[in-house]
Amino acid sequence: MMTEVKRALFLCTGNSARSQMAEGLMKALSAGQWEDRSGAKRLHWPLKDPVAAIGTIEQRLVVFRRVRDDLKVRIEGLHKSE
Repeated sequence: MMTEVKRALFLCTGNSARSQMAEGLMKALSAGQWEDRSGAKRLHWPLKDPVAAIGTIEQRLVVFRRVRDDLKVRIEGLHKSE
């Protein structure tokens, strides 16, 4: 029996980091059950753009990691809601 592959398409309004992070996390967490692309999706997750972070490299990394972790929780939620 074939399992239906679900699809996700991620959009970052700044097209700079968030959609690429989401795509990578989806690939890592989905075990092939989801086909993903970064580009456009109607689901809105209001996340800070980490590329816009200012400060030292360490301060900017904190913002990138916070967004990454938030995306991971949201994507894991998508998997649980299947």
